[in-house]
Amino acid sequence: MQNSTFQQSSIILQNVTLGDIEAMITNAIDSRLKLIQPTTTIQEPNATNGLLTRREAAKRLRISLVTLDNWTKMGLIKAKRIGTRIRYTPKDIEEALKNASK
Repeated sequence: MQNSTFQQSSIILQNVTLGDIEAMITNAIDSRLKLIQPTTTIQEPNATNGLLTRREAAKRLRISLVTLDNWTKMGLIKAKRIGTRIRYTPKDIEEALKNASK
């Protein structure tokens, strides 16, 4: 009774290499991740500091980078300077949206 030593959930693999098993597992994981990815690709502010780049801020405001620069120079939106880089907080973006709608 050779079959009695194996559980019913056991699988016997013959002529299968470790590379074949790795490829099967990778394919299974990739197909599951493709189902999950569309729900997790929402762009949030930089996770490290919560600040938005110029491009991200312009995208949220639905304006061009030139307009964003002009609004910043006119004081319609506040900007943070970090070294040579300019960043915006989500709060400042929301305030600019409220002020623009008035």
